[in-house]
Formats: sequence, structure tokens, C-alpha cells
Amino acid sequence: MSFFWWVAAGAMLGLLDGVGVAFLGAVLGGMVASLRKERTQTLARHESRIAALERELDALNMRLGEDGGTVMARSSAQETATAPAATSLSGTGLEVPASPDAHGVTGELGKTNARVRPADSDSVQAIDTPLPQATARSRDQATQIDLDALYTRCRDWLFGGNTLVRTGILVLFFGLAFLVRYAMENAMLPPELRLAGIACVGIALGAVGWRLRHVRRGYALSLQGGGIAVLYLTAFAALRLYGIMPATTAFAVMLALVGVAAFLAIRQDAAILAIIGSAGGFAAPILASTGSGSHVQLFTYYALLNAGVLLLAWRKAWRGLNLTGFIFTFAIGLAWGARFYHPWHFNTTEPFLLLFFLMYVAAAVSYAWKQAPALRDPVDGTLVFGVPVVGFGLQAALVHGMPYALAWSAAAVGVFYLVLAAALKRVRKPDLELLVASFVALGIAFLSLAIPLAFDGRWSAAAWALEGAALWWIGRRQQRRLPAASGLLLQAGAGVLFAADLAQHSGLRNLPVMNSAFLGSTMIAGAGFVSAWLAARQPQASKWSQRITHALLAWAWLWWLGGAWAEIDTHLATGYQPSAALALFALSGALACALAPRLTWPGLLSAGLLPLGGMMLALGQTIAYGVPPSGFGGWLAWPLGLALHAYSLRAIDSGRLDRPVLTLAHAAGVWVLALALSQEAGLQLASMAVGNGWQLAAHALPPALLLAGIARMAQDENWPMRPWKDAYQLWGAGPLALVLGLWSLGVHSYGDGSAAPFAYLPLLNPLDLTLAIALGAIAWWLRRGEAEITSVAGPLIRLQGALGLVAFIAANAALLRAMHHMTGVPWTLSQLLGDDTTQAALSLFWAILGLGLMLLANRRASRATWLAGAGLMAAVVCKLFVVDMAASGTLTRIVSFIGAGMLLLVVGYFSPLPPRQDGAEQADTEG
Repeated sequence: MSFFWWVAAGAMLGLLDGVGVAFLGAVLGGMVASLRKERTQTLARHESRIAALERELDALNMRLGEDGGTVMARSSAQETATAPAATSLSGTGLEVPASPDAHGVTGELGKTNARVRPADSDSVQAIDTPLPQATARSRDQATQIDLDALYTRCRDWLFGGNTLVRTGILVLFFGLAFLVRYAMENAMLPPELRLAGIACVGIALGAVGWRLRHVRRGYALSLQGGGIAVLYLTAFAALRLYGIMPATTAFAVMLALVGVAAFLAIRQDAAILAIIGSAGGFAAPILASTGSGSHVQLFTYYALLNAGVLLLAWRKAWRGLNLTGFIFTFAIGLAWGARFYHPWHFNTTEPFLLLFFLMYVAAAVSYAWKQAPALRDPVDGTLVFGVPVVGFGLQAALVHGMPYALAWSAAAVGVFYLVLAAALKRVRKPDLELLVASFVALGIAFLSLAIPLAFDGRWSAAAWALEGAALWWIGRRQQRRLPAASGLLLQAGAGVLFAADLAQHSGLRNLPVMNSAFLGSTMIAGAGFVSAWLAARQPQASKWSQRITHALLAWAWLWWLGGAWAEIDTHLATGYQPSAALALFALSGALACALAPRLTWPGLLSAGLLPLGGMMLALGQTIAYGVPPSGFGGWLAWPLGLALHAYSLRAIDSGRLDRPVLTLAHAAGVWVLALALSQEAGLQLASMAVGNGWQLAAHALPPALLLAGIARMAQDENWPMRPWKDAYQLWGAGPLALVLGLWSLGVHSYGDGSAAPFAYLPLLNPLDLTLAIALGAIAWWLRRGEAEITSVAGPLIRLQGALGLVAFIAANAALLRAMHHMTGVPWTLSQLLGDDTTQAALSLFWAILGLGLMLLANRRASRATWLAGAGLMAAVVCKLFVVDMAASGTLTRIVSFIGAGMLLLVVGYFSPLPPRQDGAEQADTEG
């Protein structure tokens, strides 16, 4: 809730000056809340470390107490002759033997790593005692906090020590600035007298602060900083507001003040004094501005201030001072440009932008050069990466409307960073390796950025993405959360900005591939891939880090595939789009699987599912467009996709994907292949002048043959059948068998099965043959599955009975089709069943089928099969007396009755009822 209250407080204060300022106040309130939270967490960590150190010191004290008595008793005579009896550890109160022979104590203390400073020059010269390792770690972490938490320093300066004095300095500075403005607007006192009085106040503050520097350091530094800021204000007011001081004199005074501030800061080793002086100097022209001055004077003045900042940066590693100058310079430059810049200002503005850019690149190099051995994080990521991004953004505004100017600018910046990296590399200073790597990354990034900028301008989003990847890299390498989080936010912002820009500009893809829309999305994807790879390389990553890795990888694939798909949709005809999409997904997935082991990146193997996704997408499009998969380049894309799908599945078998996911991938490949072959055969025959029997058969024949092939490979010991038998035999083939069974039941309603241009032959026509193949494939698969997949053997056995019912219905439908083509009865169920000839044929067919079942049952001693045949014969008898009796005066009725009766006699003689398996009941053999 504290975060909310800070945001609300900032917004309420901002409302006093308007809605826009309210938003700014809310942002500042949120920043303050975040910094307060970070400070609280930091203090908690420090307290825990201090407690740990105290516990370790207590343990050390106990060990020294146990070992010390033995050592002193053993060597008291030697110690008396050679050294003082004991030495004192500063701040602990422990008595440590000083003799070099006290191996017990020396060995115990020698196991630790951190060095302890002696209390004075006369204490403990015989023992160089290390402190526990936690002390060194704590000191390193404290150094990192001192470098990173600029907010903590500012707060400590304002609220630590004499808060009233420091607050008073700030209030006094603003009051004097407002006094200058008020005196000018109301013509109070001569200008010279006004400025002289203010200057005297500044000099007095500085003098008093200098005198008190040894007595009250914090108070003295506050006074000196305020005095320097007041003198800055006075000099600038004399130049800009009143014009009573020549420009050369004013800048000489300001240059002198820069030197004074630098001297005082270095002499007293006071970074805060340098920050106060520079901040006051930067703020002076803003507070005393009338809006009518020259930008050349303003930027020249800032150049002098930045020269002082750069001088101090060369002497001291004061990161806060560098950031102060950087933020003030570029923020004020941006504010001026937004309000006053026009193209005719280019010649007088561009030199200053280049100068400021070079200054802060030099500040970043100086920071790493001078202080790298003493710092845990020698690279200031804010300056190293922030300067080129902000500077390039301002450069884009300056050269707006100039053809190819931004592209040349990007190329120049890229070359500059590569040359600078090469120069630093030649120095062969190990502490600069990270800085050199950063400059190489920036050089490559800007050279890459120059390519799309040469065509059209999508520079900002691409630059943000590359910058985000670089910040993420720095943050992961230095184990700092702020740069890493900033890198992720930059990449997300780049994606949003890029998508918004594409939505507003539709004509960005005039040139295939070589256009800013595609190249920009590729750069965003590349930044995402690199970031995901860096995250994946971290050993023992937490679950949260793993989620970030997966999210970055998904983000990268989204931009790569989305950008490439947009190119396909724009530049290819509709018919060719499915094949191109299939090739895109298949090649991308296979390439990722090939690179995964080389990059030691197992997570990249998840892209092995992309070929399957590409086949599904392409198949869906071909079905929607009504074209065969082999059309418009599909004859090449589909074999390529299937081959790469198999390659990718083989590659990810050793990956970390869950087995259910891989099982689904193997099975889905079977489904897609069956559907694609069905679509291909059906549409190819549909384009020919043939009967509907050919078309209906064409849709089912490929899946039936595929099912038979899977059943035949049930005992195959090779990949993929052996390790993925369930995936193919159960989950892949099972849906095929179900669909074929449903097709066998419903295909009869879609046509009469015409075999045109050939004559219709019962059982030897395309549809009946395909039905036989489909039902046979299902039966074969059920038999193989019963033997090979023991976990589902029971359900598969029961499905065999259901398959018999489906086959009976299909056989009756085949008989009805034959009667339709042979007798000319219309192909409607009511008319076919109303025909006497059809009814007689059905009776004879059922009787023959029943006879066959009963004979088969007798040979196999299958009582269940015999009962099924007997039931069918009973149905024939019922049908004769209920249905066929209506046609008693026709020849068909006579044929039906005679034929059925003779078949019943044959059954009674050749196929008696088989006995029960327990032998309790015997067959009736007498008829």
C-alpha cells in the first residue's frame, strides 16, 4: 500500500499545476516508493550480514580461547624471549599469540580469506590475520550498492547529518534564483548591485564552508556546494538576463567556477560536492531563463560544464557525477529541441550533439579505465548503452527529412564503436574486456541498424530491441537486476512501438525482404533469441528465470515467424502461401534443432514442433482454398516438411520436453499426413470426369493404407516405432480407425458409388474395394494392437464386435448399390426397400452370410460366432414372413423362400451348435 500512497501523493501535488504535471508527479511518487523499498531491503540485508559476522566472530573467539591456552602453556618461555605476550585484534577484544610458532592459532585463522587491518603499526606484525570470508563478500556487495544506489547517496546527503542545513541550502538556492527573476521583472535596485549581492552570498557560503571543512565536514560541504551553485546563477544572469557581462567574460567566470568545484571536490574527496556544483551549474540557465536567449550560448555553456565533469571523471570514479551531467545535458537538449528546433538550426546544433556524445563516451571509458581493478562492476551500463541510444534518438530528430542521413549516422556510430573497441583491445588491459565487448556489441548493432534505415525508418524500435539485449547481457553478466529488467522492458517497448508503427504505415513492404518492416522484426527477434540464450546459460536457474527464458524464446519466435509470414502474405500469390508457410516453419524448426547442441541450449529443441505446426497451417489453408496440397509448390514443400518433421522429432527425443507432448507430436504427424493424402487424392479425382464412387473412395484409401502400414510395423524395432509404439499404434492409428469406421457407415449417403466412365461391377468397383480395404485395415490394426499394446487389449477385443456390425452395414449398402445399378431402382432408401427384387436379394444375402458365420463357427468351435449366425438366420425367417410375404404372388417371393429354406437345411447338417467350453452341453447332431 505504501507504493500506492506515494503515487497518489505525487499525483495530488502535481494536480496543483495541471493534469500533465499530475501524471509526472505520480511517476515520481512511484519512483520514490520503489527506491524506499529498495533501501529497506538493502538495510535488512546489511543487518543479516552483520548478524552473521557477529556469529562468526563469536565462534572464532571460542576457538581462540580453546587453542590459545594450550599454545601459551607450550611455548611461554620462547614467547617471553622473542615477542610480546599477545597482540590485540582491533575492535574485537581477542588476545592472539604473536609468536610465529603458534601454529594452532595461525592455522585456524589462515583458513579464512578476507584481510583484517591491524589496529596500529605496533600491533600484530607476526600474524597477517584473515577475517571470515563473509566479510569480503559483504564488502563487495556494499561496493556494488554504493555504485548503483544513487538514490541512497542523495537521501543520505539530505537526511543524514544536519538535514536542516542541507535543506536550507536547497531552499536558499531556489530563493536566490527567484529573487533574480523578481528583481528583473520589478526593476528593483540596479542590476549590478543585485548581482553583486547575490555573488557575495555565494562567496560567503563557500568561504564559511571551506573554513569548517576539518571541523564539520558534512556541514562544510553543503555550504560549499550551495555557494558554487549561487555563483553559477550569478554569472549566467549577468550574461543572459542583464547583458552587463560580455560573453567571453561570463564563460571565463563559469569555466573558473568549474575549476573551483573540481578542485574542491578532489581536494576533499567529496563526490557530493562535485554533484552539487555541476547540478547547480546545469540548473542555472533553466531557473533564470526568459526564453529569448541563444541556443549556441546555452550549449557552449553546457560544453564547459561537461568539460569539468569529464576532467573529474578522469580523476575520480564518481558515477553519480557522470550520470548527473549526462541526464542534465541530454534532457535539457531534448526539451529545447522539442520546443525550438528548426531545420535551419542544424549547422549550429549538430556539432554540440557530437561533442556531448564523445564526452560521455569518454566518461564511460574513463570510469572503466581508472577504477576497474577496485570495482565489482567496472562498466557503467547506463552510460555505455544510454549515451548511444539517447544520442541517436536526438540525431534522428535533427536529420529528419534528409535522405539516408540517419542510415549514414548509424553506420558512422557503428564504425566508431568498433574502432574504439579495437583501440582499447590493443591496450591489452584485462579489466577493460567487458567494456570492449560492450562496444563491439554496440558497433555491430548500429551497423545492422543502418541496413533498414537505408530503406525506410524503423530505427527506434529496432534500436530499443538491440539496446535491451545488450542491457540484459550486462545485467546477467554482472548479476544486477536493474540493467537486466531494463533490458527486458526495452525489448517489450520495442515490440509495442514497432507494432503500433506498422499499424499506421501499411506501405512498408514494397521491396521483398529488404524492407524495414521485415528487417526490423528480424532484429527484434534476434534480440529476443540472444536474450533467451543468455538466460538459458545461467547454471542452476530458478523457476522464475526459467519462465523468463521460455517467455523470451516465445517472444523471439513470434517476431521471426510473424515477420516472415507477413512477407509471404504480401509478396506471394494466395495459392503459393501454404507451401511457403510450410517451408518457413519446417526450416526454422530444423535449424533450431541443429543449433541446439552446438549452442548447449536444450530449450531450443522445443522448436522441433514447428515443422508439425507448419504442416497443420498449410493443410488448413489448402482446405480453405480448395486446392490440393501438391499444388503451387506443395509437391516440394510437403516432402521437405515431412522429412524435417522426422528429423526434428529424432532431435528432440533427447530433449527436455514432456513425453505426453512428444507422444502427441508423433501422433499428430500421422493425422496430418493422412488428412493431407486424403485431400490430395480427393481433389485430384474431383478435377476429372469420373463418377462419385472414385471421389468417395479417393478420400478414404490413403488413410486406410496408412493404417495398414502402421499395423504392419507394429513389431518394428527401429526408430520411431520401437520407442514410440504407443504414439503410433494407439494414439496415431486409433483416430484413423475411428474415422474410417465412421466413414464406412456414412459414405453411402453421399452418392450411389458410380464407377463412370467404367461399368459398375458389384464388389469390384472403387467404393466397395475401398470399403473392404478400410475395414480390413481396421481389423488388422485391432488384431496387432491386441497383441502389442497390452494396456488396451481388452477394449480392442470388444471393438472387434463393433467392427463386425459396421462391416454388416457396409455389406448391405454394397448390395443396395448393386441393385440400384443393375435394376435401375432410384438411389433412395425407401424406393430400394420397396422393391421386391431388392428384398429377395437381402433375404438371400443374410441367409448366405448367416450360413458362412455358422460354418466358420463350427470350424473354430466358436459358440458366440455360431449364435450370431443363427440370429441372422432367425432374422431371415422373420423377414420372410413379415416383409416378403407381401409379395406372395411374385417370383421373387418364391426364390426367397426356397433359397432360405435350402440354406437352413445346409446349416442344420453341416454346422451344429458348438459345445460350451466346459463340455456341460453337447451339440444337437441329429438336426
